[in-house]
Amino acid sequence: MTTIVGIQGDNYAVLCTDSRIASFDDSGSAYQVTTLGAGTSKIAANGKYIMGAAGDVRAINILQHVFVPPIPPANTLGKKLDQFITRQFIPSLRSCFDEQGYSSAKDDKEHIAEQGSTIIVVVHGTIYILEGDYSWTSDSNGIYAVGTGSSYALGALHTLAVGKQLTPQQAKTVANKAITVASKFDPYTGAPFQSFMQERDSKK
Repeated sequence: MTTIVGIQGDNYAVLCTDSRIASFDDSGSAYQVTTLGAGTSKIAANGKYIMGAAGDVRAINILQHVFVPPIPPANTLGKKLDQFITRQFIPSLRSCFDEQGYSSAKDDKEHIAEQGSTIIVVVHGTIYILEGDYSWTSDSNGIYAVGTGSSYALGALHTLAVGKQLTPQQAKTVANKAITVASKFDPYTGAPFQSFMQERDSKK
């Protein structure tokens, strides 16, 4: 249904996404595959953020057209940025998803928040992966891939990016190559591909 890849540089982050959308019936079989139209994407800039989603198109719609994320504090990285994501960004995102009806049905016996997609967020040039339970992770290798073609993309990223000092432009090229590899093996990943980059402020 989707492949999104990310590369974390020393002072930048690059994301690359495909444009294929697959629709599935109740048995889990794909009955329709379409390509996003011009001017649309699974990733979008939103304020100080770049955000995308692998999973439900509804999540992408909300991220791009409804969600108003909190303004991140300036000159914040590392642990303080992690705390901001945990304490402010995620609760704000969860509240928006709940208000838009994009969350699991509430059960008095369950208090675990859930939604149906994997969200990738870039802020201050730093990549975060938000899972369906609103937990976040980062990768020490600085490579990321989410969606149905993620395994193929990660293999390509490991070969092409890990242990190398890439310029932002080189990272864009590598990300595009990785998602191209995924599209050759995953039937739910397809061109055209779109790249996004965010650089950290030199003052940070």
